[in-house]
Amino acid sequence: MSGATVPTIGAIALQLILGLAVFQANPKRRLNQCFLLLSLGVVGWLSSLHFAFTATRPAVAEFAIRQASVAGAVVLAILNLLRLSLLQREQSWSDILRRLQVWVIGTVGIAALCQTTFFLQAATIPLPVGSAAPIPQYGPGIFVYTVFFIAAVVALVISTWRDLRRTSGGEHAELAFILIGGLSALTLTLLFSFMIGLFVDPTRLLWFAPFRSIFFSLVVAYGIATRKIMEVGLFFRRAISYALLTAYLLALYGLVWWLVLVVFESQVPAGAKSLAHVVAAIVVAFAMAPARGISQSLADKLFLGTRRLDFRSTMNEAAAILKSVTTLQDLLERFAKTIAGAVATDSVVVLLPDHSAFAQHYPLPIPGRADRRLVLGREDAIIRYLEAHQDTLVFDELHRMRQTPELEEVEKQMASLKIGVAMGIFAREHLAGVMLLGRRLSGRIYGSVEQNALQVLCGQLAIAIDNAQLFTEVQNAKIYNEILLQNLTTGVIAAGADGRITVFNNEAEQITGSKSKDLLDHSIEDLPASLCHLVQETLETKKRPENRELILDSAEGGVVVRASSSIFHGQQGEMLGVLVVLTDITALKRLELQIRRSDRLASLGTLSAGMAHEIKNPLVSIKTFAQLLPERYQDSDFRETFSNLIGHEIDRIDSLVNQLLRFARPAKPLLKPMHVHSVLEKSLQLVGHRLYQKEIKLTRSWQADVDTIRADADQLEQVFLNFFLNAMDAMKRGGEMEVSTEVRSAEEWVAAVTGTNGDIHEILRITIRDNGEGIRREDIPHVFDPFFTTKDYGTGLGLSVVHGIVQEHAGQIEVESEISKGTAFHILLPLVRFKEEIAAA
Repeated sequence: MSGATVPTIGAIALQLILGLAVFQANPKRRLNQCFLLLSLGVVGWLSSLHFAFTATRPAVAEFAIRQASVAGAVVLAILNLLRLSLLQREQSWSDILRRLQVWVIGTVGIAALCQTTFFLQAATIPLPVGSAAPIPQYGPGIFVYTVFFIAAVVALVISTWRDLRRTSGGEHAELAFILIGGLSALTLTLLFSFMIGLFVDPTRLLWFAPFRSIFFSLVVAYGIATRKIMEVGLFFRRAISYALLTAYLLALYGLVWWLVLVVFESQVPAGAKSLAHVVAAIVVAFAMAPARGISQSLADKLFLGTRRLDFRSTMNEAAAILKSVTTLQDLLERFAKTIAGAVATDSVVVLLPDHSAFAQHYPLPIPGRADRRLVLGREDAIIRYLEAHQDTLVFDELHRMRQTPELEEVEKQMASLKIGVAMGIFAREHLAGVMLLGRRLSGRIYGSVEQNALQVLCGQLAIAIDNAQLFTEVQNAKIYNEILLQNLTTGVIAAGADGRITVFNNEAEQITGSKSKDLLDHSIEDLPASLCHLVQETLETKKRPENRELILDSAEGGVVVRASSSIFHGQQGEMLGVLVVLTDITALKRLELQIRRSDRLASLGTLSAGMAHEIKNPLVSIKTFAQLLPERYQDSDFRETFSNLIGHEIDRIDSLVNQLLRFARPAKPLLKPMHVHSVLEKSLQLVGHRLYQKEIKLTRSWQADVDTIRADADQLEQVFLNFFLNAMDAMKRGGEMEVSTEVRSAEEWVAAVTGTNGDIHEILRITIRDNGEGIRREDIPHVFDPFFTTKDYGTGLGLSVVHGIVQEHAGQIEVESEISKGTAFHILLPLVRFKEEIAAA
């Protein structure tokens, strides 16, 4: 066994593994199939060399040398086949082989030449056997073989170089790696052999010879099988950087080793070499980090003319964009220009969610041309792939991946759209947008460096889009609120906690007669006095005055407004300011006065008709008896009847006049603090006997925890008695009457006719409910009209008088009724909370 047996067998095994691995990466791809053929050719060459090195007979060595020469020519032909299969992806094997006819004929001719003595006459095996490689004795045919080999290599290099100038993208990168693999394998292995030969015995160089082909195959395999192929320039920079680093460290190691050996060889003869190795290794370890940076810098200077992605500069630009929160369109435009400049492309399209699809938001579509706007639905291949895999789609890499129906659809769609890269913009693991990039202007591929940078930028873009959308929503909301505020039919005034006016809308200008430009950012003291007092009171008390009626002076006279104010707070509960809402009720007040005037005129007409009717009846009786008096004066019974009749009718007229007086000029109530429940109980006692006679069930419900008001107890008792009697008259024997009280908020208060309710915060509601016959819906508006009654008896003045009494107490009455179910009268009176010791019982 020769010294090259073990490395040769190892190289054969590695080459087979490499070929099968590349083939399995994408078995249907023609380029991967060609690499497997190339690996088999290299294996054939290495196997022939192995048999030549291990041959013990000249005939075996001669046969092995012939087959190794044939394998070398076949490897060149397969390399050319590899080049054509890369360029002619769409053509069949027969079409590609047809273009290789000259190569096939030449290779077959060389293979035949190698089998003749014209090429190889004999082979000599040095003694002892296995000590060195066989020595071939070539014939004149070796010159033909050499010329063919050199011509084939030159033709292959020229063709590949020409193809490099014509291609771009992935094809360019793969061709470059094929050319680089051949040239670098030839150059570096020669240099390596020369450098190793300085330190290693020449007989040991056979150990390294088989691995030269492995280095070549590794470079080509990287260009074919890896998905994210590295840009050739970057590959060169890294290779040269590591080569310079290796050369520097080896030189440093040798220099330190020699110096230490010279210094300590005389002092420590036995251990000088070991000490030299240890010291040299320590020095190299400390020198590696700075040496790596220097070698990288030197490699970059060698490729100064090549354009690289300046990752740091691009990230700084992106960070500057993120710092300035702008509108979404401005953000997309600035980001797209940054990315386009960084990767050197003239096409950047950003799609954002739009209903159930992703629509183009940058660049803005041309108005009126909807067909120019790119829209990708969620069922489109690109969108489905990005959502499922959250990975970058690079067109030049798709054909390098194991083909699936999904990838085939993606490749077709990207080709139709002329897209170089499709990247997902992900926010919280969800696809928030898609960025599509065109091919690079330089023709270079989107390598791993560009892809990594783009992924980082898309991550930043996702955050920026969220911020920009939020900013846009805030801006739109601000515009919407300003338009809404300025077009409200109610005046709105807002002031901060510092007492400076921040909002003063158009309607507030109309109501107050002031200009917003004169008040905004000014003190609330510049407001009209009544408004200023309201705002100050709200800021100081932090309460919410509602429906307070104010009178503002204006050029056209007094303006009556209903004002409500409230405090608004921040997220932490701190007071931010006060808001005042104004409603101009001047016209409403005028209308109310007109209605009152009309009501008084209508009441006067009703009153006149009622009086005429009620007074005429007793007058008719008196007149009739007066006319009969002369004729029947002597009749004592007639005179007695006449006397009684006149007295009764005069009393009737007197009673009617007294009721009219109470209605027209009700007695002014003497208001004192009192408890309503006490008056109710007293009134119920007065009607208790009648309730008992009619078997009416009485229910009390005093839900009001406070029942103190200012009122005239006698007049209030008259009100309650009237309602009690009316309820009993409306019910048959065995009815039910409920009397209840409760405290209500002033928000439910309807302004009383007698005046304003600005200072009223709570009301006491007394409800008297019966289950009698009820009042017809059309009669409810007239129940308080004088002389209106549905009874067969009575004057119809009772509820009118009661209504006047309640109004004099600043209260109001509400009516609810339904035929055959009953009626409820609600008496609403202002609630006043007194100290217990001074409240009247």
